[in-house]
Amino acid sequence: RYGNLFYNPFHALSIVFLYGSVLSFATHGATILAVSRYGGEREIEQIVDRGTASERA
Repeated sequence: RYGNLFYNPFHALSIVFLYGSVLSFATHGATILAVSRYGGEREIEQIVDRGTASERA
């Protein structure tokens, strides 16, 4: 039915999801690197140091 692979709609969907996931992983990695560059890990340390809500109350 689909003699050429590029005309297969399922192949087109798989390529779209492949590129979409690569773009999503790239933006996630860039966000992590950007936040860690400006000391984003300090926020987690502050959350851990303060304790839970019941401990702070």
